[in-house]
Amino acid sequence: MKKICVCAVLLMMLTGFSPVAAEEIIIVGTGSGMSLLQAVGDAFKHNTGVSVIVPESIGSSGGIKSVGADKYKIGRVAREIKDTEKHYELTCLPFARMPIVFFVNKSLGIKNLSPQQICDIYSGKIGNWKEVGGKDALIRVIRREDGDSSLEVLLALFPGFSNITLTSRSKTTFTDQETVEVAEKTEGTIAWGDYINTRSSAVEILSIDGKSPTDADYPYTGTLALIFKEKNRTGDIAKFVEFVASPAAHDVIKGAGGLPFVK
Repeated sequence: MKKICVCAVLLMMLTGFSPVAAEEIIIVGTGSGMSLLQAVGDAFKHNTGVSVIVPESIGSSGGIKSVGADKYKIGRVAREIKDTEKHYELTCLPFARMPIVFFVNKSLGIKNLSPQQICDIYSGKIGNWKEVGGKDALIRVIRREDGDSSLEVLLALFPGFSNITLTSRSKTTFTDQETVEVAEKTEGTIAWGDYINTRSSAVEILSIDGKSPTDADYPYTGTLALIFKEKNRTGDIAKFVEFVASPAAHDVIKGAGGLPFVK
C-alpha cells in the first residue's frame, strides 16, 4: 500500500499534476452582519459549488485597507468609504440593511426603553435600572470604539445620541461578538450592535418606544456592502456580486434578519 502511495506521488511530481484546489471567495472586513453574509454565501455555494469564506472581523477599516492593498480581492463594510480612503478606488456595493439595536443582560427585566432613557443611560444621568422600571441594579454601560459602524448609525439616526457625551464609566468593546459575550455574562449591562449578530444570543433585545427591530418601519438601520476593485470583478467574484442583488439572495437576506438594500 505504501509503495502505491509513493508511486502516485512520484507520478504527480513527474507529470506536473496536482489536485485541483476547491474554489472559494474570501470576504474580509466588518463584524456586522457576518451571519447574514455567510447565509448568502451558503446559498451561492449551493447554486455554483463555490465556497464563500467570511473570516473573523478586522473591521470595515481593516477590510478597506486589505482590499485596497490587494491582499484580498473582495471585502465587506458596514459604512461608507471615507474621503481618506477613496485613493484605493474601491467600488462599494450595498446589498443589505441591518437594524441596529440596544440589548441588555436577560436578568434585568427590561424590554422597552425610550430614546431619552437610552441617552440618559449612556450619558450617565441614569445609573440604576430601577429608575427605568427594572430591578435595583447598577447599570453597566458597554460602548464601541469611535468609528464603529453601528455607532455611526446611532449618531446619525437615533434621537439625541449625537448630543450626549458617553459616560466614562463604561467598557469599550471592539467587535460585535465581544460585545454580545460581555452582555450575556455580565449582569446590569446594556450595549448596542446589529440585530443580525444579536438575535440568536442570550440577551434581551429592546424595543424602542414600542418599535421592534423586526418591524418594517424600524428606523435605525445600517448598510452592509461589498467592496472590490473593478479589475477584480471577474469570474466567481463577478458571479457573487450579481447573486447578492438577485431575488434568491433577497429571500436569504430576509431570512437572516436583514432587509434587501433598495436604492
